[in-house]
Amino acid sequence: MITVREALPNDAEAVVAVVRQSITQSCTTDHRNDPYTLAKWLENKTPQQFVSWLSKANNFCVVALLNERLSGVGLLHRGGEIRLFFVAPDAQRHGVGKTIHAALEERAALWGLRVVHLQSTALARQFYEALGYQSAGAATLRFGLLQCYPYEKMQLQPNYSLKRTAADGLH
Repeated sequence: MITVREALPNDAEAVVAVVRQSITQSCTTDHRNDPYTLAKWLENKTPQQFVSWLSKANNFCVVALLNERLSGVGLLHRGGEIRLFFVAPDAQRHGVGKTIHAALEERAALWGLRVVHLQSTALARQFYEALGYQSAGAATLRFGLLQCYPYEKMQLQPNYSLKRTAADGLH
């Protein structure tokens, strides 16, 4: 069973473990095991940095639990950018990513955003395209060898019937 809730500071260790596992194990086609690329990509993936991201009012962050184990994380900035989106390698292709995305998209709609955008790895492009994202330009290099592909999804509509309360974990 997959559940999603707003991230908490005490999730930091588990979130960082998921993010780092996803990058090192699932994204090998993106970083090609290049030491410099990996080091730069992982540089700010620390529990302290995660807590810092949570403390910013313009960030909305959720975690997904698969069978009660933290298995994914997504962070949306109020400006419309998904800045963090990772699923544990052993939880991929079980609906965790779609569940995280639904929560982020719901918040984007509640914020009145008409467009959500992100930078995708080559590995994740198919996932985002299946969710309705479209390419928004040419790839750019980041962190050494890592190619990032800009994507955007337009015409979000608020669905207030989906609005959850604090008791549901999202508000």
